[in-house]
Amino acid sequence: MAIQCSEMEVPLIASLLILPFLGCDSEPAAPAAEAPALEAPAVPAEPAEPAAPAAPAEAKAGEWTHYGSEFTLSDALTAAELLGEPAKYVDQNVLVEGRVTDVCQKAGCWMVITDDTTTMRVLMKDHGFAVDKGGTGATCRIEGTLVAKEIDPEFVAHLESESQNTADMPEKQATGNTVYELNATGVAMMKAEG
Repeated sequence: MAIQCSEMEVPLIASLLILPFLGCDSEPAAPAAEAPALEAPAVPAEPAEPAAPAAPAEAKAGEWTHYGSEFTLSDALTAAELLGEPAKYVDQNVLVEGRVTDVCQKAGCWMVITDDTTTMRVLMKDHGFAVDKGGTGATCRIEGTLVAKEIDPEFVAHLESESQNTADMPEKQATGNTVYELNATGVAMMKAEG
């Protein structure tokens, strides 16, 4: 089917088709800006391993170095009070002061405290922070929740591989199959001067 136009309609249609290409001053229009290049779609990353805690600061002689969350409690138990009757404090949030007898040599993610007779393992809650691996012998303050756990021989072997003082392992001192641990949310250490 052919479309017929009158002689007057042809120039009118031609000018309508050309008009958009002419600028206001009849100069050729500037070329359009190039469209930005499309980027390849992002490839989903592999799930990341949980980040290891940042390297902890070294505990200093004569001053407190704090790790983890700030303390919320102000009245501290002595290590002798806590270690003498641990069942009394199970599932409670406590603040305890004692002496460090061992620290995880791999990452600083656990330590052992003592009252010079008995020991207790302290785990940094959810591996959320680490303490100075050279903190053995330091005075410490720890806030956390006390839990009673059944001794797991495989876990004990793992802890022994990271220990520098296996003689003071609480799991080896236990008289039954239960051991008490402190899940720490915050720890402060102060090395002895001299």
